[in-house]
Order: sequence, then structure tokens, then C-alpha cells
Amino acid sequence: MGYLEALLQDHNIVFAPAEVLDHASRPGADPNAVQTPSDDGRPAYNVNDTATALAHKPTQQEVAWNKKKDESEKINKMVSNISNVSVQGASDSRYLGSTSGISFARVVFAAVRSSVPGGSGSDKSGVRPSRPPISSKAVGAGGTSMRDSFFGLHTKPTIKQAPFPDKDVGKRLVEFYFEHANPQIPILHRVEFMEMFELAYAEGDKRVRTPRELYMLNIVFAIGAGIFLGDSGVREKGDKTHNGDKEKTKRTAAGRQCQPEEYHASAIVHLESCLSSASTSEKADGFGGGLEELQAVLLLAGFALLRPVAPGLWYIIGVAVRLAVDLGLHYEDGKDVDVGIPESAEELKAEDAETARLQRERSARERGRREYIRDFRRRLWWCTYSFDRLVSTCVGRPFGITDQVVTTEFPSLLDDKYITPTGFKTPHNPDTEPTYKRAAYHYFRLRLLQSEILQVLQHQQAQQVRLGSTHERNPFMHTELPSPFLSRFENFRSWRIDIDKRLWEWKTSAPTKRDTGVGFSIEFLDLNYWQCIIMLYRQSLSTPPMFEGEFSTSEEVGSPSMHKLELREDEERVFLKVAEAGQRVLRLYRQLHRVHLVNYTFLATHHLFMAGISFLYAIWHSPIVRSRLVGSFQDYFQA
Repeated sequence: MGYLEALLQDHNIVFAPAEVLDHASRPGADPNAVQTPSDDGRPAYNVNDTATALAHKPTQQEVAWNKKKDESEKINKMVSNISNVSVQGASDSRYLGSTSGISFARVVFAAVRSSVPGGSGSDKSGVRPSRPPISSKAVGAGGTSMRDSFFGLHTKPTIKQAPFPDKDVGKRLVEFYFEHANPQIPILHRVEFMEMFELAYAEGDKRVRTPRELYMLNIVFAIGAGIFLGDSGVREKGDKTHNGDKEKTKRTAAGRQCQPEEYHASAIVHLESCLSSASTSEKADGFGGGLEELQAVLLLAGFALLRPVAPGLWYIIGVAVRLAVDLGLHYEDGKDVDVGIPESAEELKAEDAETARLQRERSARERGRREYIRDFRRRLWWCTYSFDRLVSTCVGRPFGITDQVVTTEFPSLLDDKYITPTGFKTPHNPDTEPTYKRAAYHYFRLRLLQSEILQVLQHQQAQQVRLGSTHERNPFMHTELPSPFLSRFENFRSWRIDIDKRLWEWKTSAPTKRDTGVGFSIEFLDLNYWQCIIMLYRQSLSTPPMFEGEFSTSEEVGSPSMHKLELREDEERVFLKVAEAGQRVLRLYRQLHRVHLVNYTFLATHHLFMAGISFLYAIWHSPIVRSRLVGSFQDYFQA
């Protein structure tokens, strides 16, 4: 049971089980008969059961001791549970990898714990107060189960489905998606999708829409509705008609914007049919089959970035990576376009000029079609790669595929209107014309840098574990493999200086809003840079000597990749880096929240937590950081 749930029980506050999503206001139940869920399944509180306990008034000494015990247990629970949190939108916890930064957070919690009177958890006699064991609880009937369909397709829906929206509402949501979401991870070809959109509304409600259309449109509506925090799109005043002294306001369910979860519920019921129809056969133009399946899964992952959905973002992306690899999207040998297409007149073997001209035209069309298909495959691969690197970096887990086997190039930088099934068109001003692909390219470059950083950190941690391991070594394991990223550097410190420079180069070369031509906020690129700086330097923060022995945190937090000499040499620089990055992340999130561009997602919460905890740790431990931030604090609170 979570700390907040226990707090509600202690104060006799009624709360619904975790699987109940309806939290509308309603009259409370009789407090004498309150039954809230507990770890052992028993009622958490009953007034009649406590009459005997209340008859004994505790002494002042007992009150003080109980208060210390409660505070200590709260800190203990936070420290012990911090590495296992629910990141899938389900009720059960999941492991967060050591490079996620959660182990570093334990140092800060240890500091809080030590500052609490009696926080060590022991009384004067050295006896640690006993705590009742926390029993594990299986997922209830409302939770996900491996017996159900992987995407929860056979589970009973808990959220009502949204009606198919009017064209104006749908167009508004689609515009949100293509202005803010697709530039980051360009899953969809805008021109093609708008053709589907127009076709879906061509005959109003008379036309029978296919399962793929219903899934694709509704999932895009869901992502568009979830982009802006608090934006419901509801028009309180509809079309007003005057009949004498009466004024009537018309508003239909389809004419208002529903919640993102409701559009997702409308989409997910068609996902199985969409996947089945996509996998039946390959279309004549080379699309369909697994490519459409992957596109559908990636859109579901795009929504899972904003809202928790079954079976969880980590597993959805895992399916996408394996499907992409199964389609061979990660591998490109450069022969897929030109192989089998005649190049010269000799190869054409035509008897007359007209036949040769027709053959050249057919060859050009075939080449254009293949370029179009290749670009679509590249687009889907780099979207899959971006998702994999984004989520794995956040949770500190290994990636689904190594960079060493990826040979696929980036997709075309051309805007979608120039990428057609018959080939690429040439824009009038290719160097200056805006295209949202500039934002996508910049994100692709960042994911490559993040991939390198995380793999180096995880390699260094694995090496540290092997060096300090006390268990018997397995002689068959590959324990001496070098890191491909560190091979051209003298040591970890040299690599870190180099990657820091490359990150700064990435930041300074970011496209402007004019370059992208869409409403995507460039501040997100700045935010990603500072988050990478925190990830790069966070594990190099030294552990205070007062905590090393008592809490055994040196192996968890102290950088396993740097020697003590390097730590002493760069210690203050590391603190300053982390402090500045943490402060910048907090400021940027504040700015983005003011304009309703930041939502309450797991990724945003994780980044805010790690930025805040790293920032506070640097202030607490470094006098230089404290001296340099006095003026910054004043500016921050005046802003």
C-alpha cells in the first residue's frame, strides 16, 4: 500500500480502490462503516473497534516516541520502495534500472532520513522499532492479466467511448497532432492522413468507415486532445436561434471535444480488426502488412506517452521494436531502390526510340515508388528507435536493439507534400523552405546521443559489478567486452568531455520555429538538452562520507566509471553542471506549464523529480553552488 493511501486511512478518509476510475464528487459514506482496501484485505478503520484504544490516553513521552517512529517509518518506506514504482499504469510495481537515477535519489532520502529526529530508526537501546510486514497483493479483477489480449482488447472497458466528432472538432484535434506531436516523432505522412480524414467525412455519417480508419482517426484525436493540459474544446455557447422570447442553445455530443481517454476507448475497440486487416496481404504499392501494423502500434505508443494504457508504454514499445526488426527496418544495404531497374539504353534493349522512352518512364516511376516505400520504412524505423531510446533512457533499462547493427539512414528531410507515391518532388527553395522534419531530425540526433550515454553508463556499471562481485564468476559469460563508444578515448573522463561538447553542439544547432513551420515549441529541445546533462553527470556526484558506511550508497551513487582522483578533480564542476541543469529543467517546465504544453505524464514527472532532487543535492553538498545561486533564487521567485 502506498504512503498516501495509508495516510488517508489514518485520517478515516474514504477513497476508492485503484482500479476505480470514476472519482466524481458524491456524498460520502457513513464513516462508522468505512471499508477501505488494505494490504491484508481487512477493513482499515472502524470507529467501534477503537473505543478501547481511545480509553487509554498516551503520555507525552509516548506521543513523542510514536511521532518519531512514524516519521522514521515514512522515510524507510520511501527509501525502500523508491526503486520499484508503477510505470505502466497498472497496480503492480516495476523495476527501474540503476541508470534511471532512482538509486541516486536514495542518497537524498537518506539525508532526509538522517535529519529526522530518531530517523535512523533505532531507539536509545539500539533496537529498531518493528514494522508489520507488507504483504504483496495480486492484481485485482480490474487490473491487466497476461491471460487477456496483450493490448487489453478483450477486457471490459472502464471508460465510455467518445462519439465520432464533427468535422470541425476532428480537424482541430488533427491539427494539434500534426503541429505538436508529429514533428517530434513523425509517424504519419500528413498529406496521406488528411486524405483519409477527408474521405471519412465525405458522406457524413452515411459512409461506413473501415476499422483502420476508425482506429487511426480516433487515436490521433486522442493524442491531439491530450496535448494541451486542461483544453476541453467545449463550446459553451452553441448556435443560438431566437423564437420570439426564447433563446435555444444547441450542442450535440459529436460537436464537443471529449476526453483523450474516451477517444482512446473508441480507437482501441478497432485495433484488433485494424491489425488483422493490415496483416492479411500486402498492397500493390508495397504498403500494408507489417508496416501498417507497426504504424498502428506506434500511434498507440504515442498516446501512452500522454496517458497510462494497457499493457504499458514499455511493453508497447517492445512490441514495436520487435516488429520493426522482424520487418528488417533496421537494416539497409542501399540496393533496395536500384536493383533490377535498367539504367542505360543498352540495358533497356529497346528496338526503337519510342519503346526506349516508355521503358525509361516505367523505370522512373518504379524508382520513384521504391524511394517512396524506402522513405516510409525509414520513417517508421526512426520513430521506433526514438521511442525505444526515450523510454529506456528514462527508466534506465537496456535498449531493444544495439546501435551496432543499425544501417538505416534518416528519412527524407523534405516536407510531406513533396513525398508522393510516384517519387520525390523538388521544392522551390529546398534550403530555406520550412519543414517540420527539421525538428524530427534534431530529435533523431538527440536519441543517438542519449543511446550512447546510457550504454556507456550501463557498461561502466556492469564492469564495476564484475570487479567488486563476491559470487563465483561464470567462465562462459562475456565479461571482457569493451564498450564501442569508449574504445577511441583514453578513459571515461575524456569521453564525457567529448559527449558534453557534442551535446552543446546539438543544442546550438537547434532549428527555429521558422525553420519548422509548425506550432511545435522549440523550448522542448532546450529542455531535452538539460535533461541529458543531468543524466550524464548525475552518477558522477560523490557520496558524502557521512552516508557511505551508514547507508551503503557509495556503490549505488558514486560513479562506477571514474577513479577517485578524477572525482576529486572534477567534483565542483560536476556539482555546478548538475545544479545549472536542474534549475533550467525546473524553469522550462514552469514556462511550458503556463502555456498548457506540459501534461501530467510519467515521463514529465520522472524528469521533474530527477531535476529537483539533483538540484537540491548539489545545493546541499556544494558551497560554490550555494554561493552562485543566491541571485538566481531571487530572480526565479520574482519571475
